[in-house]
Amino acid sequence: MSIPQSGPTWPHLDAYEQFPQLAGHRPVLGTRGMVSSPHAMASTIGCDVLKAGGNAVDAAIATSAALMVACPMQCGPGGDAFWLIAEPSGEVHALDASGRASRHADAGRLLAQGHPAIPPRSGFAVTAPGAIDGWSAAHRRFASQPLAGLLEPAAALAEGGVVVSRHLHASFQICTAELAAKDALRLWGGKGPRVYDRLKQPALAALLRGIGRNGAGHFYGGAMAGAVARAVATAGGWLDEADLAAHASDWVAPLQGRFRDLDVLTTPPSSQGFSLLMALGFVESVPSGTGRFELANLHLEIEAVAAALAERDAINDDRARLAVPIERTWGSERRVAFARAFGMQARSVAGMQGTDRITRGDTAHLCVVDGSGMAVSLIQSLFFDFGACIPVPEGGFVLQNRGAAFTLDGPVARLAPGMRPPNTLMPTIALREGKPAIVLGCMGGDGQMQAQLQLLLDLCDGGLDPQQAVSRPRWYLDRSAPGGPRLMMEDGLDEVLIDGLRGVGHKVERLGRFEDRMGHAQIIAIRDDGVLVGAADPRSDGQVAAF
Repeated sequence: MSIPQSGPTWPHLDAYEQFPQLAGHRPVLGTRGMVSSPHAMASTIGCDVLKAGGNAVDAAIATSAALMVACPMQCGPGGDAFWLIAEPSGEVHALDASGRASRHADAGRLLAQGHPAIPPRSGFAVTAPGAIDGWSAAHRRFASQPLAGLLEPAAALAEGGVVVSRHLHASFQICTAELAAKDALRLWGGKGPRVYDRLKQPALAALLRGIGRNGAGHFYGGAMAGAVARAVATAGGWLDEADLAAHASDWVAPLQGRFRDLDVLTTPPSSQGFSLLMALGFVESVPSGTGRFELANLHLEIEAVAAALAERDAINDDRARLAVPIERTWGSERRVAFARAFGMQARSVAGMQGTDRITRGDTAHLCVVDGSGMAVSLIQSLFFDFGACIPVPEGGFVLQNRGAAFTLDGPVARLAPGMRPPNTLMPTIALREGKPAIVLGCMGGDGQMQAQLQLLLDLCDGGLDPQQAVSRPRWYLDRSAPGGPRLMMEDGLDEVLIDGLRGVGHKVERLGRFEDRMGHAQIIAIRDDGVLVGAADPRSDGQVAAF
């Protein structure tokens, strides 16, 4: 016996979604302030600073410090940072808080010892840590709150213990052998923590409070500088107390390119930011259809990325010794040349050089917008997971290995005293009609530029909101794949499209959903009416905090 139906039949909510497959990925909305970072506690700490009357730079410092506590595999006092700070007027400032090679650095010595490259986990790979001086430089110029108060929440988190996530646990598992070999596990109780353990870091808490009281000098001079120098010397490296005392961050002019209706700004060399402007310019140089996931469009994006990465590898260096003006790389001549050479075959990808180096890295990006419209895009890193794995027990942190990006005998980026190595860190801010409109970034080594390109295309051409954009399946051109460059594609992309890419010559490997190797992206979009639309990557432990 059938039961008669009464009343209307209600459609599923997804029927009202433009992209039903992404219906469950919803952005966070706010009007007075917003923070997005790869760890929920860090975002909350930053948002609390905004609620208490701090500005975007205040909140970025607090969030940055909290990430050093919660994500010690990705960032810490022993690492580097790059900042972009946009004032409400649209004026954008870039801060290079990356470190230089020791004045004792000697490529010839390593070559004579039989090293074809800098051993990535050795003392030779340690360059001066720049992130702490970055706090100091940004604080002096833009902050409104005392430094001690901004660092105290992170210090309290380190003292009380951050809860270990699956991601942090996995990072310890991957690096246990390296950390144990250098006696670095003693920083965290002598062994890798278990999931949901409270990871207490009392030495790091004390360091953060010392920096809060005394400024960056607490880190770059006195007892802490001596501790860093001893750690490097024990590991056989060059960096010493005089190198630390000489370190200073640089305020530099940001790079700017035009894409669609946006002015896209990023950081100059030794940052790889110019590669994004190249890839965006190449995409615009070739007429294409309107479908975001048509074969021709996706192939164009991949070829643009391959060409930009090849140019990056050929020229990126310390600013003091760039061979050509960097603006030429995304200028009209290069765009025309790319367009003439482009066709429906994997030409640029096929010409890429493979590498046996790790190209993904491990990094933490954060973005902040305050109620006045000031915006910050900040990215910090140790390079590899846990950097060089060289501990500084007096401060509760490990040192970065960014110097492994130098070459020993190459035509560019050659190891030399006082030079900065090529850096994959690249924060981004986009302006629309002269005002901050999109704040974004993504961890992931070579993947940083690739992810940002896809996110901007999703936002500008695909009609996606920020959370849909970071949650959509991504692709990654992996130069370190066995057998040469290979296109890694997350599950969820159409099989016909995959077959089409293979048909034009791309080597494609299918992955699962939300793969960590695709990076952890953060976005805050600023609408004309002041509404903030924020996203944190489901591949990370991150969340957006807003009010």
